[in-house]
Amino acid sequence: MIKNSGCEFDVDLSALDEKQTYIFMVNHQSFFDIPLLFHFLSPWQFKFVAKKSLFKFPIFGHAMAAAKHISIDRENSRKGMKDIQHAVDVANSGHSPLIFPEGTRNPNPNKLLPFKIGGMILALKCQKPIAPILMVGPEKVLYKGKLIMNPCQKIKIKALPPIDTSKYSLKEREKVKEDLQDIMDKAYAEMRNE
Repeated sequence: MIKNSGCEFDVDLSALDEKQTYIFMVNHQSFFDIPLLFHFLSPWQFKFVAKKSLFKFPIFGHAMAAAKHISIDRENSRKGMKDIQHAVDVANSGHSPLIFPEGTRNPNPNKLLPFKIGGMILALKCQKPIAPILMVGPEKVLYKGKLIMNPCQKIKIKALPPIDTSKYSLKEREKVKEDLQDIMDKAYAEMRNE
């Protein structure tokens, strides 16, 4: 799918260590994000963290469950906390959880949506570095709500320097969210203007 897209890729993952387990935090614009991440983050063993309802979709949800991606129950907080502990266990086994901190596909490519707090709690409980990754351009290939691809676009993917989560306590999850949002917002604006 990536090779057949005809897209031009500008990818810089030099800020990351292939031997490190991270909590990947990635902006989300398109269904095309998924194959891009599988392709370009292949050196890392990662598992998507997604809301439980996505695991109920025919074929797609069953494939996610079979691949042991991480389901988070947003409706039941007690079950949600157990799911977060499962994600911590996954990270401790060497698989990097991958979170879309915006919580959904962003229909506006001009700026990032406000981040959700759940990913920050997971990152702090895992005590693994947060690896912010930004993508610009996937929404041009496959717009939200569309099923027909628009090939031959330019796509930029960039890893920002990892954030040391050991500098924060669990009580500082709002601070982590604010710091991450600020870092990613600034870098995203720069990438869009390049």
